[in-house]
Amino acid sequence: MATNYSYADCLQKSYRVNWRIGDVVDGRRFDRACRWLPAQLSGAGAIACLSGPEKIWLTHVEMGSYAHLFGFVEAYIAPKVVSLAQDFQLVDREAFDALTNFAAEEVKHMNLFREIRGRVDEALGFQLALLPNAEGVARAVLSKHTGAVLLLTAAIEWFTQKHYLTCFKDDEGLDSFTRYIFKAHWLEESQHARMDHLETLRAFDGMSEGEKDRAVDDLIDLVAAVDGLLQQQSAYDVENFGRSLGRALGKTAEREIYASVLRAKRYAFIESGVTHPNFQELFGMVTTPAQQERVQKALSGVLETAAA
Repeated sequence: MATNYSYADCLQKSYRVNWRIGDVVDGRRFDRACRWLPAQLSGAGAIACLSGPEKIWLTHVEMGSYAHLFGFVEAYIAPKVVSLAQDFQLVDREAFDALTNFAAEEVKHMNLFREIRGRVDEALGFQLALLPNAEGVARAVLSKHTGAVLLLTAAIEWFTQKHYLTCFKDDEGLDSFTRYIFKAHWLEESQHARMDHLETLRAFDGMSEGEKDRAVDDLIDLVAAVDGLLQQQSAYDVENFGRSLGRALGKTAEREIYASVLRAKRYAFIESGVTHPNFQELFGMVTTPAQQERVQKALSGVLETAAA
């Protein structure tokens, strides 16, 4: 299974774009008059019961959970990449260095998002309710078949690219601090996506059809688990938004806001990844048409909801 990517090239590019957390956050603040999340990733625009200012305030809550979800889902990636790097430690120094650098950057990203969550809480004046137990979720992910874990990671890495390039980059109405955060994240994740591609090809190379079936089964389970997490965080977002308004929303408004926020999250964290052309290419390289059809069938309900 051939590819144009290389560990050496990814490592050198990572060195060129490397940044410190202080480079991103020092001297910058959120502007409460602006949206903090692009329209394509927010449920706010589709909610009829909210005023214009209230829709902006909802994006503030959504950005806090968006940043949290990135750190949350990335908690398993660094340990996984460290374990993969061990295969190369005395055999291929370029691959070993590239993968260990990948892991170190993921640790940095988790710490960046932890810092951002604190800045969001400070700007809003209260602590957001967010998904707990990232460590437990990471352990559950790592218990799955390596092929499934790497395919999930590929979807995450590629949707990171899509989000910045198609949503954040040219949105002039977006808060400038938010744009700066996700530009920095995008720069390093672009190399991670390529290295995950290489590792996924390596994991599936020579794999039996039965083992591929097990990987596909686990991938379906993982995506369903991600959807469950998005449902939980969407409920927290409704709760957080009510707190930011300082008033009760009412059951009808809560249902409308929840449905729209969940739809946006499903697009952001599932659909935009599994439909990315680069993920589709990789998935097609390592699975059979029958396995691809099985995943598509399992995802159909979620994708239909995200597109509604």
